Amino acid sequence: MPLGARVLAVLHPVCAVLGVALLAMLVQRAGAEELGRELSRAAPWLPLVLMLEVTRLFLDALATRVAYGSRAREVPWRRMLRAQLIGTAVSSVSPTGRASGEAAKAALLGQYTGGATALAAAATSQAASLVSGGLICLLCAFAAYLRTGASWLTLVFGVHALVLLLMGLGMHAGTKGRALPPARTLLAALLGRTLQVVQYGILAMAVGIDTTVVEALIAQGLHLVSLAVGALVPGQFGVREGAFALSAGAFGTTPARAMSIALLAHGTQGLFVLLGSLTPLVWKVQPPGRP
Repeated sequence: MPLGARVLAVLHPVCAVLGVALLAMLVQRAGAEELGRELSRAAPWLPLVLMLEVTRLFLDALATRVAYGSRAREVPWRRMLRAQLIGTAVSSVSPTGRASGEAAKAALLGQYTGGATALAAAATSQAASLVSGGLICLLCAFAAYLRTGASWLTLVFGVHALVLLLMGLGMHAGTKGRALPPARTLLAALLGRTLQVVQYGILAMAVGIDTTVVEALIAQGLHLVSLAVGALVPGQFGVREGAFALSAGAFGTTPARAMSIALLAHGTQGLFVLLGSLTPLVWKVQPPGRP
């Protein structure tokens, strides 16, 4: 096993324990009873949040599918949706996040188009995800500036947006020879990110925060930054809650209420991680060419 893989194998469980410990500390500081009240208040909104998450995952699958270009018809839609569920679970717990999820989808779908085509589609989809994240994060930086001025939050969002854009454009240029991912793939990825902004806006409103597009974008920015900062923590447990609690002032609310947004988002994420983990066990498929 390469040295890097051995280091990750040690760091991943250690960071998981640290993340859980941080989450426990945050819950204790915010007050379990107050958090319970905020989460209960949001319960009626959760079906809508789940519906949006289903739509967002469908758009992720669509982004991957159109990345196959002219060979997309060779990949059955049912197999693409199955791969999306499994890839979502992988990306949520892997240190490399979305990249691992796309690699998992490529491994599952390569039998239909060949491994090289599947890997190229995965790279295109990943590049589109990074670019769309960078574009949305630029809006998040602008929203943070409107709310907090030239603050550390605005700076973090702005820097993260540039990093995402450079990574996405560089990845696609390195693999395809041109900077911008295909328009349809990028559009599907952007629509998925936009739906996630809507989700966070609904969650913020559900816990009693006066929510506009500005608050929704700030919540999305915190989500994107926590993905990077907490890359080694499975699901970013503790990291995302800490980011929201630390940024409570930007929402004009208490740390407990801001942290509730992250907890509810984690609950939604956890449900689909469970579904994706069970998918290989309950949704079996035959290789192409077999009856």
